[in-house]
Amino acid sequence: MKKLKILYMSNNLVKDWTEFVKLADLLCLEDLVFVGNPLEEKHFAENNWIEEATKRVPKLKKLDGTPVIKEDEEEEN
Repeated sequence: MKKLKILYMSNNLVKDWTEFVKLADLLCLEDLVFVGNPLEEKHFAENNWIEEATKRVPKLKKLDGTPVIKEDEEEEN
């Protein structure tokens, strides 16, 4: 799965960051759908889901259908 770019992993039972950070090993992963997992639901309610997820998997360009805009990219514009 080294060339995997898109992963639909919604509605599973992932509830902690230990499992989530394994996705960082997928070096080509750009688009992740993770809606419906306990981990996503908890952090979405805390309003920090995108920030926390992209911190752990920094190469993501799209998360749950939303383009990821990184702070350093915003500063360059």
